[in-house]
Amino acid sequence: MLRSIPAKIINECIQNARSEGLIPADVNLNFIIETPREEGFGDYSTNISFILAPHLKKKPVDIARQLVESMKGNPSCKSVSVAGPGFINFSLKDSLWQGMLHTIASEGVQSLYPDVGSSRNVLIEFVSANPTGPLHIGHGRGAAVGDVLANLLARTGHNVGREYYINDAGRQIRTLGRSTYLRLKELAGEMADYPQDLYQGDYVREIARKVIDGNIPVPAGEEEAVDFLADYASSIIMDGIKKDLGDFGVTFDRYFLESTLYESGVIDETLEILKERGIAYERDGALWFKTSLYEKDEDRVLIKSDGQKTYFTSDIAYHLDKYKRSFDVLVDIWGSDHHGYIPRLRASVQALGRNKEDLKFLLIQFVTLIKDGKPVGMSTRAGEFTTLREVMDEVGRDACRFFFLMRKSDAHLEFDLDLAKRTTNENPVYYVQYAHARIESIFRNARETRIDMEKLKDADCALLTVKEELDLIKWITRYNNVLEGSARNLEPHRVTFYLIELVGRFHSYYNKTRVLGNDVELVRARLLLLAVLRDVIKDALGLIGVSAPVKM
Repeated sequence: MLRSIPAKIINECIQNARSEGLIPADVNLNFIIETPREEGFGDYSTNISFILAPHLKKKPVDIARQLVESMKGNPSCKSVSVAGPGFINFSLKDSLWQGMLHTIASEGVQSLYPDVGSSRNVLIEFVSANPTGPLHIGHGRGAAVGDVLANLLARTGHNVGREYYINDAGRQIRTLGRSTYLRLKELAGEMADYPQDLYQGDYVREIARKVIDGNIPVPAGEEEAVDFLADYASSIIMDGIKKDLGDFGVTFDRYFLESTLYESGVIDETLEILKERGIAYERDGALWFKTSLYEKDEDRVLIKSDGQKTYFTSDIAYHLDKYKRSFDVLVDIWGSDHHGYIPRLRASVQALGRNKEDLKFLLIQFVTLIKDGKPVGMSTRAGEFTTLREVMDEVGRDACRFFFLMRKSDAHLEFDLDLAKRTTNENPVYYVQYAHARIESIFRNARETRIDMEKLKDADCALLTVKEELDLIKWITRYNNVLEGSARNLEPHRVTFYLIELVGRFHSYYNKTRVLGNDVELVRARLLLLAVLRDVIKDALGLIGVSAPVKM
């Protein structure tokens, strides 16, 4: 792979310097090679001089000057220079980039997939909305992030599990049952006081209507009726959630019920482990967890003085269950309002004997809908919120998923509904999809001129000498770095950013360059370039769950 060439160049330079006695043989050098943000700074940049400086007792810039002289003789280097206080910038010869294009064309886009996972087992728990109401747009953003992250990790050599945790044993489920019970009484013509702390959305009234219309037998006693309706309503809501997620392109390997933690005995097992290790202790008639032993956080209650177990107890047990299922890395995707919960959960996995670094968190920031240039007001407490279904119905799944990934997950997102529906280049998802469709249109025109598209792999890539062509090749190969960086940092938005930049360069190239000309061999080379580009665009769109249309 081409990505190994820059490292090889630097390593050869180091070996030469060692043979000349400039670098001690026992110095361990963990240098970094990066792609400069500014194109004028070359294809790559390395900090090797800064790594060497403390060992050689020299200024980085002086070391860089010495190394540059050695690198100038490397047959793979097109140019090399010292930048700033000691960075080394260098570019590869055009023939290497041209050769890489041919390699990708022969081996497929999968040749750009990095193996950073080493077959580690990763469990991603995401969405996990309580079955007490439909999914709102915040859940939708979390669903998109979790789904794409799972795709990313699977593509980069991880074994990935996708899980939805259903809190079916908590107080909120009973609150849903009481809400449904009172709406049922209301619809039956009985006056019923409906407190503000119950669920206010119209969906509760609709569920109550289903009970009436379906002649569902509800127990006569109030408490029995509330229990029955809690199960019935949560089941209806959960079915709706699954339908919405399926239409959104999100599936799960498992829907995990909180109640199974009690049924399987994992809750009791967890408490025994914590007690045996001296991490759980009694105070004021309650059982406490020594959070402060591991994190800068106050100790937390596991069992209240009335004997009731807290959500924290269930969460610890749930993570123990994940580890018992042989997952090496756990990723929890939560709403941003759960930020304060992170320290105690990190403390809990350490108490279970696990490395806290193997527990990762992604926080999903709020989404503000913009319509007609103004924010759409929402209040989940009052039951006035925009559902994922409503947004999907208005702008379509593709735009919905793409827009949810246009910011880093922990950054606030403004979702412009009008922009998402626009069929112009102002709309980023249209802009990207149109690039794929435009390339397909070029291929249709090429076939009409009787160009054998099946023999493009034999094209002479050395004919691709225009700057914009070489830049496109470089950006195609950068897909490898994007996948690796996105996976390592758990940042799926990088793929969306990359797509926008990549197709921007294609549109610029297409507007300046005549692809279908009179020079048959040059045409074949350019069509090969566009074929690989199309495959990368399609692959990246598939990764984020967005379609790649052939016509628009």
